[in-house]
Amino acid sequence: MYLVRPADFADLPALERLAKQAGIGFTNLPANRERLNDKIATSKRSLQADIIQPGDESYLFVLMDTRHNKVVGCCGIDAMVGTDAPFYSYRIDEVVHASPQLQIHNRIPALFLCHDYNGTSRLIALVVDKAHQNTLAVSLLSKARLLFIARYPQRFTKRLFAELRGESDKQGHSPFWDALGKHFFSMDFKKADYLSGVSNKHFIADLMPRYPIYVPTLPENAQETIGVIHEDSSQSADILLNEGFEFRGYVDIFDAGPSVEAQTHSLHTIVNQQTGKALSINPTQQAKQYLIATGHLEHFHVTVSTAEPQSAGLGVDHATLEQLDIKVGSRIQWSALSLATDK
Repeated sequence: MYLVRPADFADLPALERLAKQAGIGFTNLPANRERLNDKIATSKRSLQADIIQPGDESYLFVLMDTRHNKVVGCCGIDAMVGTDAPFYSYRIDEVVHASPQLQIHNRIPALFLCHDYNGTSRLIALVVDKAHQNTLAVSLLSKARLLFIARYPQRFTKRLFAELRGESDKQGHSPFWDALGKHFFSMDFKKADYLSGVSNKHFIADLMPRYPIYVPTLPENAQETIGVIHEDSSQSADILLNEGFEFRGYVDIFDAGPSVEAQTHSLHTIVNQQTGKALSINPTQQAKQYLIATGHLEHFHVTVSTAEPQSAGLGVDHATLEQLDIKVGSRIQWSALSLATDK
């Protein structure tokens, strides 16, 4: 069985292992022990803080394989990006060039450096151990964050986005970076990606070109990667799209991976979440799977189990009660589990 809970300092070795496994392109989970330790500390402070509106808080969660008491995944939420430095993206738009004399009217795609996502909540750092990259585990980890947001809406903005990893190979070469970024940063993609994860991001504003980048001027292999999702992120992308996230024309400034966004209140898991009492039953074979959450802030826990809605609450089996360490009558939160394959 799987369980999602807030990260603790004892999880640091596991997070280091996951960060190394994730490889290049995950700037929010750098393979740097000190930075990962800071992320855990920030998450714990955020969970302990009395929040009435979102700020610079960040929350980090881990996925447990409870059969072996082992951390096998992680994910997080930034309450608001752009609080300490602008959050940069490229916005894909068009520039019109026309000559009435020659009767030529061209609409040319261009990339505009912007910080349109400043002040917006962001889903981050979803990484799952290769041995546990099944649909159930990845869906639980991704969607558990949405139950947390639904429970504590004052901690997050009404708009939510996520960056999806763009194209790069195992050696860390990104066609988009090689065609554009490296000419301004004078470093390879691997180093720029690492610095973005462990250092102050002011260097981005200092070095990035401030004028629009005309897409046709880039090499063809770089053009082809704009807005393309890395194959290793296709599963997590499907989950977000199934929830109701959409691509709105923004890509990452390093690898051109797409950003997807949604109005928080419109997401499937949040729309269908309910609260009530835990009831003890033996679910029938027709019972559906539900995300089930309990606990306040630092003690927030989420699992997946077959369950049956009842007039007084949600009926679950004894194993689920034990997994969540709750009793019959405990207050719980639940939402039907919609898998990406259901779409």
